[in-house]
Amino acid sequence: MRLPVLLALLTATGCASTLSTLQTAKPLARGQFQVSGAVGFFTPVGQLGALIDEGIVQGRSIKEIVESGQPYQLPEAEAQKLLGVGMALAVAPPGPANELMIRTGLLEANTLDVGLRLSTTSLRLDGKVRLAHGGDPDFSTEPDYRRKSYDLAIGVGVSRHLFKSSVLDVLEIVKIDEFSRWDVEVPVYLSMDLGDIFKLYAVPKYIYSRTSLDSKLVDISQSGQDVTGFDLALPARVSSHFFGASLGFALGYKYVHLYAELTGGYTDCRPIIFGQRRDLGGVTLYPSVGIAIKNPLSLAALASRSDSQKNQ
Repeated sequence: MRLPVLLALLTATGCASTLSTLQTAKPLARGQFQVSGAVGFFTPVGQLGALIDEGIVQGRSIKEIVESGQPYQLPEAEAQKLLGVGMALAVAPPGPANELMIRTGLLEANTLDVGLRLSTTSLRLDGKVRLAHGGDPDFSTEPDYRRKSYDLAIGVGVSRHLFKSSVLDVLEIVKIDEFSRWDVEVPVYLSMDLGDIFKLYAVPKYIYSRTSLDSKLVDISQSGQDVTGFDLALPARVSSHFFGASLGFALGYKYVHLYAELTGGYTDCRPIIFGQRRDLGGVTLYPSVGIAIKNPLSLAALASRSDSQKNQ
């Protein structure tokens, strides 16, 4: 088995992650639904920068060697560095990701909502609980354009990535049944809603990701050294940690809002691949824009909740 084939096996499942938030700390009211659609662009700034820097260094070296009339050979250390950067960009390449999300409120007190998001790369279920609220009451008699809401919430989300290895199917080398990636996300939401017209939010977040490679693929990679003389072993599991935050705003009125945000952070991922520890992480940026539409509460629901608030 040749090295390029195993590289294809490793990197064929690469896909851009969805890191957007596109929601504030204020949960939806019970009986209210919100549907949103968005597009983002995954940008592994750290790895792209490393690739450019290494390209500049090697370009200068090639120029000097050519001018001196000597044959050029890429040093082993530099070759390994380029291989690591190439793997990182193949596993998490820059690219767009589309998403569709639906959310609904569950409690009368407007303290909990849940959502389901389908994106280009994953299916995600999450919940959000409001911890603190300031400003006008949720069912204030003030006109919509004069209400203010300052909120703090915490959430948790679980994602199952949806990708297949088209290269494996084409090569017909081995049937892969157990390739999977799961993410667990813990965001903390802080937001300010002004008159249900302008929303400003910041969301620090931590995401733990675990990717499991099929045992057949791992066995094949470990036996590759007997054929090629190179250490081609792949890990059975790869874990990564994302530490970052989203900063965004929304502009609209009542039931329709346009969102724009930027998520940035650092991904820590250092698995042992091909006999060496590889840095597959780095600084990551994810700008995104979207639109959200929610339904108005019925008059009966508003009257009922207003009466409940007066009786408290």
